[in-house]
Amino acid sequence: MPCIDRVGLVRDISIVLEERTINIVSIEVEQEAIFLECQSVLEDKQDELIQALCGVAGVHRVEKTNFMPSKERAEQLGAVLTSVRDGILVINCAGVIIQCNSAAARILKMSVSEMIGQTLGENLSWNLLIAETLETACTYRDHEVFVECISSYCVISTTPLQDNNNEVIGVVTVLRDNRDLRNLVQKMTGSRPVDFDDITCTSAVMKELIAQSRRYAASESTVLIRGETGTGKELFARALHSASMRAKGNFIPINCAAIPETLMESELFGYEEGAFTGAVKGGKPGLFELSNGGTLFLDEIGEMAVHLQVKLLRVLQERRVRRLGSSRELVVDVRVITATHRNLEDMVARETFREDLYYRLNVIPLTLPPLRERPEDISVLAEYFLRRFADKMRRPVHGFVPAVVERLQTYNWPGNVRELENVIERAVNLVDGPQVGTEHIFLGRMPMPLKTSSAVQAETYQTLKERLAEVERIILQETLERFHSSRRVGAVLDLSHTAVLKKMRKHGLLPE
Repeated sequence: MPCIDRVGLVRDISIVLEERTINIVSIEVEQEAIFLECQSVLEDKQDELIQALCGVAGVHRVEKTNFMPSKERAEQLGAVLTSVRDGILVINCAGVIIQCNSAAARILKMSVSEMIGQTLGENLSWNLLIAETLETACTYRDHEVFVECISSYCVISTTPLQDNNNEVIGVVTVLRDNRDLRNLVQKMTGSRPVDFDDITCTSAVMKELIAQSRRYAASESTVLIRGETGTGKELFARALHSASMRAKGNFIPINCAAIPETLMESELFGYEEGAFTGAVKGGKPGLFELSNGGTLFLDEIGEMAVHLQVKLLRVLQERRVRRLGSSRELVVDVRVITATHRNLEDMVARETFREDLYYRLNVIPLTLPPLRERPEDISVLAEYFLRRFADKMRRPVHGFVPAVVERLQTYNWPGNVRELENVIERAVNLVDGPQVGTEHIFLGRMPMPLKTSSAVQAETYQTLKERLAEVERIILQETLERFHSSRRVGAVLDLSHTAVLKKMRKHGLLPE
């Protein structure tokens, strides 16, 4: 009923209903409108009731509506709470949960009916954030805390609810499941999934190896991939993950040789806030936690320190991890794939690698052959890399001259597939026409002979720095005379274009 605001209006409306013995179910008064819900009125008496209400002084008109405003708002709020993936709890000043959405119940592994009316205890770390918000009206954003009832970590934010006098009357708490956040990060930042169909080969040995690996992918056992540097161990690890039941989980790779020994433990197992000097506020999850439900790939496992090998063995056996500085153990469901180019048997004999860990990792061995043992794959891989880099650099290169293919086939490839990839990338940078020629292919360490006339005389220079600078100038000058472009000089000498220009400017080789 749109109306004016006057004293006694609600009383006059109630008198009209009382005279007709109609019970009021609920009434809501808003600015310039009154909403009335009453018991059912017979259809033949509805018009007479509406006419009587319109006769009340101050009532402009009477309209039928589907919902009371409070019920409509409640329906809208319920729809919002149900649609969001974050858990939302509303807690009153007594610490009782008065509102809970289905996402919060899912994260806390309870039903909504169990959550409503439950009083939060005082022994849980996330309750301390809620208690602090109730006491100080402070807002907390994205704090990672351990939730006892699920034995796992959640990211929690709290916002105080205040009345008209700015008194705190409750807290809105937002919970985010760490696994959901990690899956989102993986989708946004992870590389494209790799499957076995992406592995380019024609040799019988590689086809048999791929067929064997497809069977291994269905297993949950640990895989040890062995092979020389550059044979594609991580590629096979990614394909094993993509073909497994864990394909929807995270694939987390880490190179054990690339991380200092002092940091490796915290990277693998994580740490709590204050665990050591320099620890990030709020702590940090380890890679075992981040790959929970997925696959953890430990490349160059032979480089892992012995004291970390002991901790790794325990995780593999018990499927539990403990952050540095924490007394709690977390259950993890992770498949571990390892890789190495080292001879682990020799390392076990020399006692630099634990024998018990070796047997725990070597459940499913997978050995990748070097490129020189499968020469029929060389031309196929070269064509694949040529197409990829030509598209990437937008160069009109379509193939190789026959002499190039013969040269690639007869080379020993100590760097395996990775070396072949680098050779083709460099060739695409240098070529002008539609085909790669022998002059664009550099295999092994490219010699750069110095002209005899420009040879450096020892007695001419007083310092080693001056003599090295002259050698650098000669190399730059001869490479520029041959390839006529600073970009090509950079590709040949494995320098960035900026670095080449800087060195040419230093030696006065830039044209006026």
